[in-house]
Amino acid sequence: MTSPFPPEIRARYRDEGHWGDVTLPAMFAATCARVPERLGLVDAPNRPQVAGGTVRRMTYAAMREAVDRYAALLQAQGLGPGSLIATQLPNIAETVLLYLAIGQIGAVLSPISIAYRSAELRDLSKVAGFDAYISLASLKGQPFYAERLDALPGGVLRLGIGDGLPDSVTPLDIDAPGIPAPTPAELDADALYAVFWTSGTEGVPKAVPKTHNNMMASSLGAWKKLNLPDGANILAPFPFVNAAAVSGLMMCWMRTAGALFLHHPFDVAVFLEQLKTEDVTYTMVAPTVLVYLRGLASDPDLHPALNRLIAIGTGSAPPDPEVFVFFQERFGIPVVNFFGSNEGAQMCSSVDRLPDPRQRATFFPRDGDENWKPDLRTANGGSFTLVDPATGAPVTEPGALGEMYHRGPALLPGYYSRAGLDRSKFTTDGFFPSGDLFQISDCGTLIRFHARSRELIVRGGMKISPVELDNVLSALPGVREVATAAYADSQMGEKVCLFAAMNPGESLTLPDVTAFCDRIGLAKFKWPERLEIVEALPRTPLAKLDRKALARWLAEHGEAHA
Repeated sequence: MTSPFPPEIRARYRDEGHWGDVTLPAMFAATCARVPERLGLVDAPNRPQVAGGTVRRMTYAAMREAVDRYAALLQAQGLGPGSLIATQLPNIAETVLLYLAIGQIGAVLSPISIAYRSAELRDLSKVAGFDAYISLASLKGQPFYAERLDALPGGVLRLGIGDGLPDSVTPLDIDAPGIPAPTPAELDADALYAVFWTSGTEGVPKAVPKTHNNMMASSLGAWKKLNLPDGANILAPFPFVNAAAVSGLMMCWMRTAGALFLHHPFDVAVFLEQLKTEDVTYTMVAPTVLVYLRGLASDPDLHPALNRLIAIGTGSAPPDPEVFVFFQERFGIPVVNFFGSNEGAQMCSSVDRLPDPRQRATFFPRDGDENWKPDLRTANGGSFTLVDPATGAPVTEPGALGEMYHRGPALLPGYYSRAGLDRSKFTTDGFFPSGDLFQISDCGTLIRFHARSRELIVRGGMKISPVELDNVLSALPGVREVATAAYADSQMGEKVCLFAAMNPGESLTLPDVTAFCDRIGLAKFKWPERLEIVEALPRTPLAKLDRKALARWLAEHGEAHA
């Protein structure tokens, strides 16, 4: 498959040292040759209950053999360079092995969330035109593949793993006898490695293509900022379905050449068991899990696990700054805050740039702003400008707010479909408007995520950032997680509703919330005027807060149900 990037872009990022000629399969093969007997891949202990089969603990040599067998089985089905192969799998050993095998034969991976059912799969198939689809027979003891069969177009090869697959599905069994060696494929680091999918909160998910070099740039940025040593072991509780998880966890593991401990769907008891019993060096968790771990820190059985950690990564939602302080002061663990998108944005608040843990939870370095210090770059080698959404003028002054337009070696070449690449959102000079609003700090050297441009709450003409409110209100006593959203009001246009999930045995009332806002000196127009107590906040298939689901719920429920 030819590169989706023009020659001048390829030359530019090669000259800058961001792109090269190493593909993901080449990186994996080199690691297998260097440390063949080192432990490389470990299933979660509940794997039999989640996906069937037995728990695998594989060395790099065993992985190398398994990947070759999967590659040969895929080639036997007529798949090869340019074939688009969809996968819908939890984080089990076969998932990682298949991702590597698909790349090895020159095909293109397209991972799909296991939360998607036949309706979403049908929509994605129309956009991408898959050549093959791989999933598993059952998930948590319930048939999984059978429900999705009719959503796939007739020409799609149906491949699967596990016992009990439908008759029309060809099993991929690497333990079968007589599997030949795979045929070597000519690989190009500028060719597509994967097609990821956006969350779909604004309609049908968009297809985000990424080359090997795109992924290398993303993973190199995270790996450098984390400063993980050779042989570092990684516990991966985020599903490998988006660019952030694949580059920030799976590919960081490929660079450290340690063990990758798999986990998914998220189960806090299993996660804690893995932390306590395995030699984990680094993990990345949602902010709510950080809060949960803080609450368990008095458990002496957990202390050895926490003391083994070099760092903890977090992202996907605004974190509580006091949690960052706690882990750094109590256990010497720096919590590293990431902000990214499938399309290619990546910022990282690391200890070397932001030693103050409270700042690290809220701000990101302004590195990469071409209107500030044009020689600096973001974590993945990119750059950006902040643009006034109303005027289109550059935003440069401390305290000012603008939409981030970014470009760089991790940026997608355009949205994907079999009809071609859609670059209609790009500016003439190659910037991609992210829809994310950032505010420059008062000191001028940092930026802070403010809100998605379409999620701002406008109360009587006053614009309110829901992310800012989430950060402030996460300190309410007794809450596990919170989020704010707008609801319609005939006089003010919109008002603020607070959704709160409580810790066991805790309660919260609207007067409690307003008293808290008054006590901390929050401007009154930002105070929530409605409270909804919920079991948990809605999440997208990529584990991000689904604020639009909250807004839809509010639109459907006129009266409060606190």
